[in-house]
Amino acid sequence: MSASFSEREHSLELSLVFQQVGFGLIGLFFAFLLKLLLPVALLQPAWQLQLANALRTTAIFPLLGALLLLLSLLLRSQSRSLAAQVLWVRRLAFIAALGFVLLIPLQTYAGLKLLGAGNSGELRALRQVKAVAEEIRVANSEASMKLAISHLPGAPAQIQGSFTKPIAQVRAVVLEQLQPQIERADSRLAELRKLRLQGGLLGWITDGLAALALAVCFAAIGQLQPEGSSLLLDVLNLPGLIRFHLGELGKGRRSREPVDAAWFDSLHAGDEAAGAKPANLSDAEWAIIVAHRTNAGSAAAPQDRSGDNPGVAGPNS
Repeated sequence: MSASFSEREHSLELSLVFQQVGFGLIGLFFAFLLKLLLPVALLQPAWQLQLANALRTTAIFPLLGALLLLLSLLLRSQSRSLAAQVLWVRRLAFIAALGFVLLIPLQTYAGLKLLGAGNSGELRALRQVKAVAEEIRVANSEASMKLAISHLPGAPAQIQGSFTKPIAQVRAVVLEQLQPQIERADSRLAELRKLRLQGGLLGWITDGLAALALAVCFAAIGQLQPEGSSLLLDVLNLPGLIRFHLGELGKGRRSREPVDAAWFDSLHAGDEAAGAKPANLSDAEWAIIVAHRTNAGSAAAPQDRSGDNPGVAGPNS
């Protein structure tokens, strides 16, 4: 008896350890999340990506915490207060599963916005150079030419002195230097777009798979009602399948139950000796009766012949 009492004490102590560590891990998750997300900027794509990264990297803490709480309840199933606490944690896990599903389009949208913002900055600079080249191309005076050249990135705001060559020749020289730069900027921008799109696509796929895996994990724990099943089982409809298979097994057991006594007595009823099928029997039941009679008759025939054969000596002969 003392050994049994010691085992119960050990289970209670282990349950308390699981409970405290579980709540500690959940608290650690919220602490890390606050540190990573402050200050809050809901409408900025960069902050939205930061939120997604923070949730994915710290979600292991509440998952482990919820599992420890479930183990604690398994060891101390009589505790109503612990059962209520675990139910609230499972409800939060239910919400977290839905949140990680919604996180997939959110992080994809934020990534696309940041990708477009990065390309738009470089595209804006390229368009500025092209606009300056067009100004130089249409400039027909020294003042307009100097003003157009001053708009180039890195050029002085005011160009001192006068041109020693005609405007047409100055225009040709400047455009000859600008055109290769514009072509290189175009090709570089196209290459950057391709690389960023490839990198972004790979990141969106991996981050989406991670968010989906976390959603499945939380769905396996998430539960709304005390007597209900988890969100994952509801989505997969496993309770319905389990009930269906149990019903089929029940039908199989019922089919193997003893038949009605009146039906069984009809096997030996004298009315059917002539071979007529009774009206209360189906064709399948009558076939079973006929097969039973045939087997019984064939088994009894050798015994009858051995008793009537005078050539067989008895034990006392």
